[in-house]
Amino acid sequence: MCGEQRTAAAASDDQAIMALAMNSLTRQMAVAALLLAAVLALFIAAQSGERRLAAASREVELAAERQNALGELWQLVRQAESSQRGYILVDNSEYLVPYQQASGNLPQAQHRVERAFAAASGATRADIDEVLHLIDAKFVEMHAALELFRTQGRSAAVELIRTDVGAQEMTKIDDRVRRIQAHETDMILEASRAWRTGRWVSLATTGTALAASVALLLALMRLARRHMRSKELEAAELAERQAELERIVARRTEELSELSTHLQSVAEQEKSSLSRELHDELGGLLVAARMDISWIEERLRSEDPEVRAHFERVHEALQSGVDLKRRVVENLRPSLLDNLGVFPALHWHVADTCGRAGLQFIERYPDEELQLTAEASITVYRIVQEALTNVLRHARAQTVEISINLQPHWLIIRIRDDGVGLPPEQLRGLRSHGLAAMRHRATGLGGRWRAYPHEHGGTEIEVRLPAGRVLAPALASPV
Repeated sequence: MCGEQRTAAAASDDQAIMALAMNSLTRQMAVAALLLAAVLALFIAAQSGERRLAAASREVELAAERQNALGELWQLVRQAESSQRGYILVDNSEYLVPYQQASGNLPQAQHRVERAFAAASGATRADIDEVLHLIDAKFVEMHAALELFRTQGRSAAVELIRTDVGAQEMTKIDDRVRRIQAHETDMILEASRAWRTGRWVSLATTGTALAASVALLLALMRLARRHMRSKELEAAELAERQAELERIVARRTEELSELSTHLQSVAEQEKSSLSRELHDELGGLLVAARMDISWIEERLRSEDPEVRAHFERVHEALQSGVDLKRRVVENLRPSLLDNLGVFPALHWHVADTCGRAGLQFIERYPDEELQLTAEASITVYRIVQEALTNVLRHARAQTVEISINLQPHWLIIRIRDDGVGLPPEQLRGLRSHGLAAMRHRATGLGGRWRAYPHEHGGTEIEVRLPAGRVLAPALASPV
């Protein structure tokens, strides 16, 4: 029940963390959208202000162009009038040159004025048309005076000049030109004011958008920092949970290891007990049966070949039963291990197992028997037994080599074969129960276990057991 409550609480915490993460992400997305909108508004405002400033600048340029074209035409008319009057009064042909030039340039100047004022408003356009008409009339009047000068002389031309016709025309031209220039000047001033206003508006808009962008960016950075802190807290909580899970796993693993060690110890005790019972009870029964059969055979002394054959088969069956009992007993708990030590027991087991399987073997043991603890003796024996079983089942080897070597701090056991080798996935995953049992027996005594492909083929298993854990107390110090 408590485990279910803890699981529900953990699930509730996970949901709360997920909700906070989603809310933080939503806020960040909203701020990012506002920041993008501000940047877009800044761009639009900048483009709009630039277009307004460009329009105002263009309007000023067009007004200046119109004034320049009109001024050139006006100057051309006044130049022609001065030249025409000077020629008539002085009667010097050099004075007539500016008039002739003005007459030649007049059509081009009028064309520039018409082009410059093509898009002018109605009143301005009417004034321009009037100016052009008056200039044409003025040049007709000046041309008539020159013709009169050539045909009737200076006095006739002077009389024509002294009339008010030419002066009135020139006055009208001046009035119209000044009015047009005043209007264009007003337009230039208005465009300038609009340009300055647009410039300030653009600066204000840009500044506001930039300030908004900076504020939103700061808000986004603040949210990002909060998100990072929440991530760090989440990572810390996750690490704490992971550490707790690792502690639980380590505790469960230790408990399972202790349980497995206890089960192995119990199994060894059961095997030892069963071995004694088989040796004492079954061995006694088989021996008694053989003795009874021998007594019956001695008493009957039948010469019947069929009867003698049955007696021989019974003797062979009882002998096979004795041999089977001996193998079972030795497999359950080798008597040599308790009576003579680990090396004679290993030698008998290796010779018997390899002999029955037709497998060649090489043994290398210390010259003197080691005084191992009871637990270490059975562990060493079982490790070699499991290794030989794996070699016979999987290796398809021709030779197996078993070596035991005592070093200052380790008792080293090596079992190497020349077979096909174990698959790498089996070595990594320890899917074989025999390999797992060997590793557990080694780690149960604080040792190390590893299996790896040998450089010359086959597989080598190496087990290192701490000398202080496996030697009897009198020999526990390093040798």
